Amino acid sequence: MGDARARPRPVDVAYGLWLVCAALLVLFGLLALTSPGTAIREQLVEHGANPDSVDEFIVLLRGSGAVSLLTGLGVGLMAGPTRAGDPRFRRAVVALSAVFFVLQLGLLATGLGQVPTLLVSLLALVASVLVYLRSSAEWFAGE
Repeated sequence: MGDARARPRPVDVAYGLWLVCAALLVLFGLLALTSPGTAIREQLVEHGANPDSVDEFIVLLRGSGAVSLLTGLGVGLMAGPTRAGDPRFRRAVVALSAVFFVLQLGLLATGLGQVPTLLVSLLALVASVLVYLRSSAEWFAGE
């Protein structure tokens, strides 16, 4: 495990990025989960959506919000031990960030995703790259 006194700057930057990502993902998730379904339904129907498929879209929107909320909580909880130098949490938070990015990319390609959520997941990937830079990797290895 790494030493807090000699922690490389990229690890601190990654920690900050992960915290920002976690807060935004929780916010986006809560917005998707708590938005009134009737208002969403009315807006979609007014803009030409098929009234029969609107309910399924709202369920998918809420499901995507729940995944964002849970991912934000996971990233936020794993960022601290990663900053402390635990390589297991580093691998876990990097894997979670990568899987969530791929999921958001797929959702956006099918028209079900939101661009802000994809951008936040891209920011989490940037943090993931930072903790695997040479100086960071050596610190996690204890060298």
